[in-house]
Amino acid sequence: MEINLRSAAQADVRQIAKIHVNSWKAAFDGLMPDDYINGYTISSRIDEWQSTMSTNAEKVVVAECGDEVVGFMSYHIHPENTETIELSKLYLCPHVYGQGLGSKFLNYLEAESQALGIEMIRLYVLDTNEAAIQFYTKHGFEFSDGYVSEEFEGTTIIDLLMTKRVTA
Repeated sequence: MEINLRSAAQADVRQIAKIHVNSWKAAFDGLMPDDYINGYTISSRIDEWQSTMSTNAEKVVVAECGDEVVGFMSYHIHPENTETIELSKLYLCPHVYGQGLGSKFLNYLEAESQALGIEMIRLYVLDTNEAAIQFYTKHGFEFSDGYVSEEFEGTTIIDLLMTKRVTA
């Protein structure tokens, strides 16, 4: 299976939104309230990604297999620390889980960071998402001081900060 990474285009928005919704359902089932997960629809994600891409708020990269987009990531230079890139999202079609695509995205991001002279990559991971925590730990990320939390219908959703120093 040949997979290529490329910059996303507006024509990819629908596929990105669909992956975002389906991956959320697969990855977070049982880890967050169902109503929270289901609150994000394809139409709401289309609006989100059209806005993100039209304003260049984040760089969006897609993984393409043939003419099908099978994953995406988005990132931006941290607004308060220009030596840090923040990985905002990395989502894959569930049928490509375990095939090395997540690693390919992180390798791309690290190479991009090095090319830009970035010293640190940071991301937030759901505190109960053991699979994601193991994945990022395997790739050299460590927990740092910091988290964000959100209340939803009596449930506290906590995302923990992880960082990785980029080596030249």
